[in-house]
Amino acid sequence: MWKPLAFALLCSLGVPAVAAPSDICSESTETSDVHLVLSLDSDHTVFEAGEVVPLSLSFTATGKGHYRASNQSYDRSGRLDIDRFCLSPEAPDPLLTYFQFGFFGGGLFSYEELGATPLLLHADLNEFAALAPGRYRLYAVSSRVSRPRQAHETSPFDEVSLVVRSNTVDFEVKPADRRWQSGRLQQVLQVLAAAPAVERVLNEDQAAKVPIYHAARQLRFLNTRESTQQLARIFNGRDSEQLRAWDFAFGLYGSPYRQLVIDSMHAEIARPDHPITQDYLALLAGLEISADPAWDAPSTSKESPRSHAEEEAAQQAMNDFWKRRQAHEAKLAQDLALETLAAFPRKTGRARTLTALGLLMGKRLDASETESLRSAIIAGWKEIPTQMQESLVENWWSAIAGPDMLPVLRGLVPAPPPPPARFYSTMLRDAALKRIYEIDPAIVIPLILRDLQDPRTEPSLSLIKLLPPEDIALSLQPAVDRITHNSGRNLDYELLDRYGNASVLALMQAAFEQNLGKESCAPQSAMLRYFLRVAPAYGADQVANALEARQTTRCFASLLLDLGDRLPPAEESAINALNDPEMDVQLDASIALQHWGSKAAEAHLWERMQRFHDEWASRPDELLNLPLDNNARSRAAALEQNLVNAVAGGAGWLSTPERLIRLRDLAVTDRQRHQIQLWLDSWKEGRPRIDPNWNQDQDPTFGILQSSNLTATQLTAKLAQFPSGTTVEWQFWPPGQISPPVSIDKQDAAFDIQRAAAAEHGVILVKIDHP
Repeated sequence: MWKPLAFALLCSLGVPAVAAPSDICSESTETSDVHLVLSLDSDHTVFEAGEVVPLSLSFTATGKGHYRASNQSYDRSGRLDIDRFCLSPEAPDPLLTYFQFGFFGGGLFSYEELGATPLLLHADLNEFAALAPGRYRLYAVSSRVSRPRQAHETSPFDEVSLVVRSNTVDFEVKPADRRWQSGRLQQVLQVLAAAPAVERVLNEDQAAKVPIYHAARQLRFLNTRESTQQLARIFNGRDSEQLRAWDFAFGLYGSPYRQLVIDSMHAEIARPDHPITQDYLALLAGLEISADPAWDAPSTSKESPRSHAEEEAAQQAMNDFWKRRQAHEAKLAQDLALETLAAFPRKTGRARTLTALGLLMGKRLDASETESLRSAIIAGWKEIPTQMQESLVENWWSAIAGPDMLPVLRGLVPAPPPPPARFYSTMLRDAALKRIYEIDPAIVIPLILRDLQDPRTEPSLSLIKLLPPEDIALSLQPAVDRITHNSGRNLDYELLDRYGNASVLALMQAAFEQNLGKESCAPQSAMLRYFLRVAPAYGADQVANALEARQTTRCFASLLLDLGDRLPPAEESAINALNDPEMDVQLDASIALQHWGSKAAEAHLWERMQRFHDEWASRPDELLNLPLDNNARSRAAALEQNLVNAVAGGAGWLSTPERLIRLRDLAVTDRQRHQIQLWLDSWKEGRPRIDPNWNQDQDPTFGILQSSNLTATQLTAKLAQFPSGTTVEWQFWPPGQISPPVSIDKQDAAFDIQRAAAAEHGVILVKIDHP
């Protein structure tokens, strides 16, 4: 799936970040039932300058089931700010210039119920504060804790976040001891010298259990001139699969010797054995621009009072600044790419391969400048991290395509093939086979046929599509035979679904009816999709029967959505399922009708929404943030969300602001009313905008207003639902702005098809951000 392209280590979105309230440290605990104990996770309270100050946070609560807390321990932006550490005297944030702009964040976490057993979490104070020598008092203010929202409280969410303040601890940072710092630096470097042996085989979680993790943190926080130079020498970037790349990068950003960092990194560009990756160049560009006060964001403070004209002028000045800044960033990146290209002939070994890769994927050079880079990538293919190999073959193929890639690709196709489960190795092999097909189909077709005929393997449908129709037809009969004898692979059912015709209908009917309600979900859904395609009336009957067959499996709970675009002949079953006694069936039906229901289904969704309102409007507090074991009410809350999404964003109809207002009045919870209000606001923001989602090697999907994941056919129908004369924007992505890259020609082709279809209904499509 595509994503907006942001450097892994410099993800500026071009707008100022929303800062946390400056007086957060003045807040006090909002409940006496929750306790946060802060302690130094160390056997001493006096630390050397540059030594890690480890902290432990312990959360407990009186009673049970009333409070919960997030156990999040990291953030994809690189730093977690859910806990704030308040110092007296204050200490500067070492990463202020990095986090002054917006960043993509998030990460995997869950909530834990608080009680007498502590929830223990850890942090390093150096992450948040540049500690000068002196005595400090410290306490923490956390926003991890929440409780269910009460009925009388107003909030767009079903839970209320609470501020919890800890006790205070005292510690001291000694004046810099150069002897201690030098000794610690040597210890750290000795540990890191062994890192290349484990660098490519350990993931981040495993790395936390080995010395490199702690060594990287110690090096990051030493903050001496010597440690800064060593950080520049060591840092390669996450796109080289370097463990602890975040720590090395943030050590450079947090160093008090900013110009030394910049000079050292420039010197490393010329060093023959240092890989210069995309991450490396992005970090250096960010350091250079943040070192120049001329490119700091203008103040957003407002003079009072200001006229409307003054407000508009201020906003225009801000917009102009960001345009100039982005142009300056692009120029810096271009200059760094040229500097690296000039040093490239002197690069050796793995550094040469990864530098070529960074330059090629950076898209900053002309085609005439990239051929030597391409040759270096092919010659050093084995030096490229496996994950990056897959990305190159799957997503960046246009940059390396050519007959000379054939030996590399053939080396990625092991014999015998990997097991049928869709492991990473299988994905890389599939990608390689597709690219070999583009070069020489005669090589690939026998390999796919061999895998297809081997019952121990299951080639993907994306590979089978490459086969000539006659070969697919020959492979279908063995699949039918295995299904008939109850020995079918998942792939056999997929072949039937996609390629089976009416000649095998009788055999498949007998096999299906014999195993009704007993078959696994994927095979059952594949057979139903086959029936709905070749015998719609029979298929619709069997969908109804499968929904009633509940003795052995729970496939009925996801059956309707699994039918996908084959749902229409069985729409009556989906409509009836909105009133099924099993809540999971109602949930499934509402999602399926949102994506695949006809205009006729809209009225039934409104009716179900009205009944939901009538049932719950007098007791909305029962649908607030519920404990996980309260299945009935939790699923009821989920049903409201599904019904709101279906009514508002159904592919088969257009919910205008008037209908959204009606839907908002029917919504029971504040959460759903808030969501509907956001949709209403989007109608006021100007012309509707189509946001394409460019899935690699799959058909694109599209979003517009409150409708999402529309196929091209559904988008055509959706545009026809707008009044004649409506102007709709189409979001284009210039090269280098999304990953994997999508050519402008491909975007233009999709746009032209939809523009012509929309014009037939008087709807006008216009391009946005088209280069």
